[in-house]
Amino acid sequence: MRDFVREAVFSMLGEQTVGARVLDLFAGSGSLGLEALSRGAEEAVFVDSGREPGRIIRENMDRLGMADRGRVIRAEVLDYLRKASFPERPFNLIFIDPPYRIDLGYRQEMLGRLAAGGFLAPSAVVIIEAPLRSSSPGSPEGVHFRERRKYGETAVDVYVKE
Repeated sequence: MRDFVREAVFSMLGEQTVGARVLDLFAGSGSLGLEALSRGAEEAVFVDSGREPGRIIRENMDRLGMADRGRVIRAEVLDYLRKASFPERPFNLIFIDPPYRIDLGYRQEMLGRLAAGGFLAPSAVVIIEAPLRSSSPGSPEGVHFRERRKYGETAVDVYVKE
């Protein structure tokens, strides 16, 4: 997620990050989860399939003194969502920042697995970045589509657990 989009998202979230348990899917450098931690999130779980992103996230957490508040999981996102159903504690804030080549069906399946798999705490917020020209995934049962925000060629879809 580009810096100006990330700043806009965190401005929109305001104090919702404080004390939150965060899931950062397609974590890459971990910038979204790390930003949430720096804004008062309790814990962040970073999921990415690459070896290099995991190393970078661990280094960044160490450098920022946040190693005890984050966990890195190397896995393909849908595999993680299938295998980790009903995590020990649900998440309050979930960031999904997939590569733009990820299609609507994949985004829809991720959102459905999050809802059905016990990942969402009451009033959890799910943020999905997508190309502006793409459609928003439909809302699975128990999840409400709140809004789509537009930033240049980037769209940010916001969902809330009912």
